[in-house]
Amino acid sequence: MKLRINNNAIRLRLSQTEVDKISKGLPVTEQLFLGSKAMGFAYSLVPDENSSTIEATYFDNLLKITVPKSISSPWATSDEVSMRSTQHASSDFANLILIEKDFQCLHKRPDEDESDNFPNPKSFEDY
Repeated sequence: MKLRINNNAIRLRLSQTEVDKISKGLPVTEQLFLGSKAMGFAYSLVPDENSSTIEATYFDNLLKITVPKSISSPWATSDEVSMRSTQHASSDFANLILIEKDFQCLHKRPDEDESDNFPNPKSFEDY
């Protein structure tokens, strides 16, 4: 699972295996170790039966994105590319949360394994 943070936007991109886990109601977690475990950072996407909206929380070096199972299960088993939500953190600003299926790049990048990414629909188009 890839994480991108830009201003107040959080974007997750999931491989085919990760989307399959989400379809089964299982969480997906990644960890980044910055020198030692004590300085690590983790992020998770967690399907939740009790959740009514997509929501981001941050506590104890864990960015947790909770998504209602009623939304994540149909998304994971369909051709839909993304799930999107705007979380109002305060009256002054909002956080955009975008969860996407990760497609293979049209131009291969050296040293990047995209074998578990979704086939890019544009690779089938005639140019």
